[in-house]
Amino acid sequence: MQLEEMQTLWTDLSAEMEKQKRLTDSIIIKMTQTNYRNKLNKILIPETIGGAVGFAGLLFILADFQKLNTWYLQVCGIISVLIIFIMPFSSIRAVRKMRSANISANTFKQALLDYSKGKIQFVFAKKMGIYLGAILMLVILPVMGELIGGKDFFKQTNLWFYYVVEFPFFFYFARWVFKHYVKITVDAENILKELEG
Repeated sequence: MQLEEMQTLWTDLSAEMEKQKRLTDSIIIKMTQTNYRNKLNKILIPETIGGAVGFAGLLFILADFQKLNTWYLQVCGIISVLIIFIMPFSSIRAVRKMRSANISANTFKQALLDYSKGKIQFVFAKKMGIYLGAILMLVILPVMGELIGGKDFFKQTNLWFYYVVEFPFFFYFARWVFKHYVKITVDAENILKELEG
């Protein structure tokens, strides 16, 4: 009788321990998913705000496009609109792909694979964004000069002075943002890798 009671007690205790382990694992996975998404929100939120500002600029250019009365200003306007549309769209899409790695529904390996695909896409989008941003700086200055100030910058001799002053700031800022975003993506990857251990 004593042995049967101990076996029953041991079985109940084992079942309770297994239930506690599953609950603990579930809580850890949910916390990891939350930390992972919060880390990537540090990229998504500024990119979304930048996309909204870019969209406002895009609407401004399209609304006043008829003021661009020369062929070269119209070409600059079209290129500006295309770049302003492409840059935030590709970046936000890549961040969403990284965020879509579902830790709780997938295995660790699958979640890390989903994340890696999104990270590759994001790094490519940010590198492409640096080059497109440089082109955008070249073409949007004459467009905004015409739309806001009514001046054709191509007919002024000091246009290149603006570019010489702006480009060092642009490249320094773009490199800083890129390094900061890469650090955030590495931190998010480390959060995922902690699950493996």
